[in-house]
Amino acid sequence: MGIRAFFHKIKMGFVRLGEPSIPYVDEAKRYGNYGEDEFAYMLHRELPSCKIKRNVVISTSEGNAEIDFLVLYSKKLFAIEVKRWKGRITERDDGFVQEKKDRWTGETHKKLLRSPFKQIRRAVYLLRKQIPAKVWINTVVFFEDDELESVTAVSDDVWFARYQDLVDYISDSGETSIGVEANNFFEKCVSADYLYNDSWGKFKRCVINRDTLLFETPQGMICADRIASIRINHRWYYDELYIKLTDGSESLISLENAKIQADDNGCVSTYALCKLDYIELGRTLFQ
Repeated sequence: MGIRAFFHKIKMGFVRLGEPSIPYVDEAKRYGNYGEDEFAYMLHRELPSCKIKRNVVISTSEGNAEIDFLVLYSKKLFAIEVKRWKGRITERDDGFVQEKKDRWTGETHKKLLRSPFKQIRRAVYLLRKQIPAKVWINTVVFFEDDELESVTAVSDDVWFARYQDLVDYISDSGETSIGVEANNFFEKCVSADYLYNDSWGKFKRCVINRDTLLFETPQGMICADRIASIRINHRWYYDELYIKLTDGSESLISLENAKIQADDNGCVSTYALCKLDYIELGRTLFQ
């Protein structure tokens, strides 16, 4: 190794140390993410023929939004908002009031929460703006938590607090779209990509700029359309990328300090792969 190459590696290592990481994720968001994981596997177990897209990203001139789950089942589309709320939940005109007892003091604390009914209706409205089509989208709110005591809702919106009730509704109820319209609409929807950092348990859901996911490998150029996920192992001055392709094959490459660009609700950020451990591209789950 030449002296110039040696000092280049030393310099690159320090450059990589100074790269910014993805933002810290608070406990509530991590808790909600774990609940969504459970929800997806439960739904597929009960309805194995359904297709699921998670964290559907919506971006329009009128605003941005996200839908927790978009489910396609037998020519029916369901936009589902999942809430992991504890205690007693009561709907009011300005949202929901949560009453939760403190496990240490026994005191009851109240908190005003945004209405998930308004949230999912707005998201579907914007989704229709983004993808104009004559398709029916059934909106559902699902309340899920072991410590949820009760839900009182006075509006006519569809909601459930038991898995089986939700499964029965998807299977037996809901409005159906004509022909292949529901499937065509579903395929046009975009699921968020997933960035993860092992060390701090950080994660981020966003949309990666596909032009920044182009890699030269021994098997030839690999573009984003062929990538399912990337596992990243870190060395002092370079990273080893284990790229899993959509056909199940894998490819291994090494890069010094590659970066990706990602869009999160209209805000574009750059992330160095040396600060990430895992990337998963948004795909249809269990198709």
